Amino acid sequence: MIELPEAFSIAADLRKTILNKKIIHVGGHFTDHKFTFYMGDPNQYNQLLTNKMVTNIVERYFYVEIQIEDYTLWFRDGANLRYCQNQPLPKKSKLLLVFDDGSYLNMTTSMYAAIGSFKTAAGCDHPYYQTELHTIGPLHPDFTYAHFKNLLNEQTLKLSAKAFLATDQRILGVGNGSVQDILFHARLHPKRKMITVNENELKCLYESLITTLKAMIAAHGRDTEKDIFNRSGGYRTLLSKNTYKSPCPVCHHPLCKEQYLGGSIYYCPHCQK
Repeated sequence: MIELPEAFSIAADLRKTILNKKIIHVGGHFTDHKFTFYMGDPNQYNQLLTNKMVTNIVERYFYVEIQIEDYTLWFRDGANLRYCQNQPLPKKSKLLLVFDDGSYLNMTTSMYAAIGSFKTAAGCDHPYYQTELHTIGPLHPDFTYAHFKNLLNEQTLKLSAKAFLATDQRILGVGNGSVQDILFHARLHPKRKMITVNENELKCLYESLITTLKAMIAAHGRDTEKDIFNRSGGYRTLLSKNTYKSPCPVCHHPLCKEQYLGGSIYYCPHCQK
């Protein structure tokens, strides 16, 4: 799933590969995956975007955003973007952008994905997109400890640590994947109620949030996800589907995996009580 580390790494790759290229065709099989959600009529994408240049790649926290002259195209959630040169066109595609040099960008879906296109000047009224535009993300200079602490209120204090960090776009770019290592470094159990977290633990959680996300970005994404060239990210996750059968990297106690809040959680019952 696209979270902050992947959104930033994909944006960097797209900036190097498709910026200033002209789109000569837009295609895709728009109806054969009921969990691919489109904003606008995808059958109109070819008419709207063909013969236009890719003019900008914008970094977002949960989104991959491509500006195509007067239109914006965005991808979210389980959108898998792959860039290819000198290869046959794919048989499976949720959205396909073919460029004038023969290369193409193909998108498929893992579990579920969202794709949107809108007239840039008019803007996008999608509530998640508006949240991205008007919320301070965790890497913004104004996302200080004081700002982080102010996210706690009567309602959020009732939440678990995972829910506080990874739901309702409260902290942009943090989802079920990246939250695992953030909580591990902070030594907090995913189910720990925020009302029980003391000041020192909260400071540790804030520091873990920032340093872990920066490490994931620096390594070009997590090893549980792929970049546009189908390569795994360089950040080696401590708690993930890749590692949960291994012992805790700190205390060597067996790790645990559970289903919680719509996804898997991984934790060390000794380090994260």
